[in-house]
Amino acid sequence: MGFEDEEFDCDSPPLAISPHDARRYWGEHSRHDCELGAAAREVLTGFRGLPWSNAAYLHGPRDWMDAYRHRGLPTEITADGSGVELVCDDTVTALLVPAGLAAATYDHNALAVPTLATAPPYVPLHRWAMLTRTAPLSDEAGAVLADLHVTVLVPGDRLRLPAGPDSRLDPPHYWHEWPRQSHPGKPALVLLLQVANLLLLGSTAECHLTPINGRLEVRRHR
Repeated sequence: MGFEDEEFDCDSPPLAISPHDARRYWGEHSRHDCELGAAAREVLTGFRGLPWSNAAYLHGPRDWMDAYRHRGLPTEITADGSGVELVCDDTVTALLVPAGLAAATYDHNALAVPTLATAPPYVPLHRWAMLTRTAPLSDEAGAVLADLHVTVLVPGDRLRLPAGPDSRLDPPHYWHEWPRQSHPGKPALVLLLQVANLLLLGSTAECHLTPINGRLEVRRHR
């Protein structure tokens, strides 16, 4: 539910792989060198949660801004010059998800989606940010996610990002899943549809989202 209906081959691994599928892919592709086998091994060994290899050599907000931009994320230095912000646009957004629901989704599905743990804000819910591709939501779809206390950032919204050599040495922000290597302007992100449907699947909501006429609509389960 919510995943693109397509076949994956050695050179085109999916961006989201569950532990179950990772074991199957690894069993089928471990005897030869390919992208799909490597992706499966990353899920099984936890490599996808490791910092970038060059993180220790990034010094100051400008280095980090450039590193994020190199991975396809639209970023700017904060107004006070102390950090870096994601500036959501028509390619990248973030879902702010209650920590418990985000953790359950992350742990059970091994999503290869950048997942940022943020400090508890001055509201009752501690929420994580999960980065996805931007997609238009119907009013009903937005309301269904809001019922789960999930907020979808809109173009122009900003999100403070970690800017330190080690994810857990930059409190109160750190990556559970770091942004993957990609081309500038073309971030390696899963669909908002994928993440939203996994969140709905992990909740008590009896519905899922589906694309209709260019936007995500709600489909109720019967």
